[in-house]
Order: sequence, then C-alpha cells, then structure tokens
Amino acid sequence: MNPILCCRDIQVRQEVHKLGVLILLWRRQLGMTQYQLADKSGLAQSYISDLESGAIDPRWSTIYRVVNGLGQLSVQDFLNGPQAIRSLKLH
Repeated sequence: MNPILCCRDIQVRQEVHKLGVLILLWRRQLGMTQYQLADKSGLAQSYISDLESGAIDPRWSTIYRVVNGLGQLSVQDFLNGPQAIRSLKLH
C-alpha cells in the first residue's frame, strides 16, 4: 500500500469526522434535534446521524443544505464553530 495515499485517506477521514462534530455542536447549541435539522434541511434523520458520526463524506451541496437547516448563518460561520453564535446574536 502506498503510504502517501494511506496518509491522505486518514486525513480525509479526520476532516469528515471534524465536519460531523461541527454539525453536532451547532445543532445542540441551537437546541435542535436530529429530526428538526433533518426536516429543515430536507434530509433524512438517519442521514443527519451518519453525518454527525462521520460515517458519510458529504458533498458541498449537502453541507450547504445542513447549514441552511441550522438557520440564518453563513457557511463561514458554520465552519468557525458555535462560538460564532455570539457574534450572530449581536446583529
């Protein structure tokens, strides 16, 4: 096995996991259930669960749907993490 490809695969899995944790943190910070986020984003609850656990490597279009389902925040705010909520509430 090519060690460079193996290393990249591990890095991709780590980033997918981080993305899932971000979704979970935002959802909890906003007081939403997986069912509520699924409904607002047009995705299945089981898909939200898989995203949060890092089992799925989503497309950007799916991330965009999740971010829109979380409410009025930008993709950049989403990627910055829930600490960005503080600045959103000031506006």
